[in-house]
Amino acid sequence: TQSQVEETKDEITPVTEWVPHTGGKKSGRNFIDRMRCTAIGGSGGNGCVSFFRDVFVPRGPADGGDGGSGGDVWLEADSSETSLSCVKQWLKARPGSNGRGKSMHGGRGSDITIKVPQGTLVRQIFVDNKEAQAEGPNPGLDRSSRFLADLETQMARRADDKASLFVHYPRWEDRNDLKGVRLPAEFKAFRWAMAHAPPLSADLTSHGQRVLVARGGLGGMGNPHFISTEDRQPHYALRGLAGQTRVLDLELKTIADVGLVGMPNAGKSTFLRAVSNAHPKVAAYPFTTLNPYIGTITYDDAAQITMADIPGLVPGAHRNVGLGHAFLRHVERSRVLVFVVDVSRPEPWRDLQMLRDELDLYRSGLSARPSLVVCNKADAGDIARRNFEAWRLIAPDLNLVPVSAMLGKNIRKATHAVRQMLDSICVGRT
Repeated sequence: TQSQVEETKDEITPVTEWVPHTGGKKSGRNFIDRMRCTAIGGSGGNGCVSFFRDVFVPRGPADGGDGGSGGDVWLEADSSETSLSCVKQWLKARPGSNGRGKSMHGGRGSDITIKVPQGTLVRQIFVDNKEAQAEGPNPGLDRSSRFLADLETQMARRADDKASLFVHYPRWEDRNDLKGVRLPAEFKAFRWAMAHAPPLSADLTSHGQRVLVARGGLGGMGNPHFISTEDRQPHYALRGLAGQTRVLDLELKTIADVGLVGMPNAGKSTFLRAVSNAHPKVAAYPFTTLNPYIGTITYDDAAQITMADIPGLVPGAHRNVGLGHAFLRHVERSRVLVFVVDVSRPEPWRDLQMLRDELDLYRSGLSARPSLVVCNKADAGDIARRNFEAWRLIAPDLNLVPVSAMLGKNIRKATHAVRQMLDSICVGRT
């Protein structure tokens, strides 16, 4: 019948769902929270040696154009980035164009802007060959040190040899007398500024914050700039200067309101999944979390806080045991610490003391920040209940909240306790 046909059509109608795309190169990138890179500003274009020529003007005045300045290298904080894997090892801006005849100046080289995550620390480092050899085989570092050594040697030679700073008219290299030529004040000022530039240090904490890490070179000047009473037709022009070169150490310190700290397999990732929009990997074995995750907790009044989950800590983490202290930097900026402890383990209060000791050994006073102890796996039978009651008697002043992250029990109490602690911190600062 017709009704049966309609029922059959309803049954076989496919239900389409949105499935997130998991392929592509970006999904397979590893998490990187510290790296070294080399930023190179674009070289300035050379000035032009040219003279005006016309039908009845065989020996016209100098009309060589100036070279364009090189592009700059910028780093910009972007809230959509979560890892330094988006940064390449070599960051090089475009060079400026050379000047041309008829007073046509060269174009400026284009800048490059590299997006980095919020919370990125940028520091300039000075690497020599001895340091590179002491740190062991590192092709990128060795290549950077060799490049800088060659560049410094080249710049020193140019500074000593005045003739190498100029572009000569064809077959006039030996005829040009450059002894009495004065370099332009702008040219001298730029070279002095590059030689006396202070070491770079910046902290990119807000979205859109930018920092200039490598300045482009100054463009050369055409031969009209060197006209004098002694030389009315100079057959030389100034070369463009090389761009600034810096070796940078980038360190990512995740910015989150709350930091989760706990031992491996204590249930931190499960707790983060239960209270936020994050979906870290969860499994029944330790060290499931291999890199930090950040989730956002949304309350009924539309207020939001961010919570960061780092890999589990083991005794000796400050000495780089286990995953080591490589990820402890991600809780340094957290205003509130949440210790997630497996209450079903024997004497769970010893686990809390170990976590606090590791934090203090990594950075003195880190564990003294406002904190909450989440007693996870409180549904694990009588042993968990007895441990919680004993812990409450041992430390009556400790802020303990029993939860079951897997079943979602007592989660709201923990999140509201965190909210109250953050609100009290904000009130204290005002």
